[in-house]
Amino acid sequence: MQVYVKVIKTVAVDVKCTDTVDQIKSQIGAIEGIDKNQQTLFFAGNHLEDDNMLSDYSILANTSVDLYVTDGMQISVSIPSVGKIIKLNVKKSQSVADVKAVIMEKGGIPLDEQMLMHAGRQLEGHHLLSQCGLSNGQTIHVLVCPNAKLRISVNVYGERTRDLDVKLWYTIADVKLMVENLEGLPSGKNIIGRTQLGGVVALEDTETLQNQHVRNNDNLVMYQNVQFFIRTCEGKTLTISMKTCDTTDEVMKKIEERLHMKEGVFYLLYRGRVLCLGNTLHEYKVENNSTIHMCLRNSYVVEDNV
Repeated sequence: MQVYVKVIKTVAVDVKCTDTVDQIKSQIGAIEGIDKNQQTLFFAGNHLEDDNMLSDYSILANTSVDLYVTDGMQISVSIPSVGKIIKLNVKKSQSVADVKAVIMEKGGIPLDEQMLMHAGRQLEGHHLLSQCGLSNGQTIHVLVCPNAKLRISVNVYGERTRDLDVKLWYTIADVKLMVENLEGLPSGKNIIGRTQLGGVVALEDTETLQNQHVRNNDNLVMYQNVQFFIRTCEGKTLTISMKTCDTTDEVMKKIEERLHMKEGVFYLLYRGRVLCLGNTLHEYKVENNSTIHMCLRNSYVVEDNV
């Protein structure tokens, strides 16, 4: 048969009343070789918290503190998506689900959005930490996989709008690919951006919708960057870079600023067509490195409607 023998040992530790419980554990570890993460201290039936001082528990000289050796260990939880690392004191007998609950409490990440990874494999919620090969001082990584669904709109080249059902963890590149497939557009040159004060700002392809702060019912814009030349009435050439979703009005405003001209004294001609105000560069199929001619309004011009 098997019996259990309880061995009681008393160790004297020199302390100050201002020492913390964590400091006492470090001293016990140095004397007895017991990792402080495996130590649980009690006094008068109260569990002593690491950050508290001995004076907080009214521990006086020559009193006894009870030590229980547990299966505890300290691990690091890395959350790359928010650039955060959390130190956790856990027990090998705890489950992965228990760790997720602590991550939700300390990191604010909902349980169903966490995927825990260690040594290249996913940790299942029902597994014990002892089954996951975790040991003291090791790190687990949290992949944040939001389940939240969004409905967003993408305005394509300023001509038409596509409504999309997406998830927060989709990247901008994923959204771009969805639109390109729906529209039959060539990939690689398109950019997705958000309209802000001062114009359209491009969003990073590799970033998720969550990281780019895209919200439900947001409106995004798909466009291409295009560089073209303006041939002035005097025969000079201006080089201008704009977006295909920009309008003729915006092109003319840029020319007026560059040449210090008054508004409305010229019009633009591209491949024999007058560019009407309000229409986009994409509607006129303005290509990269093409030339738009600038003409003075010396006479009444009938503008060609697209």
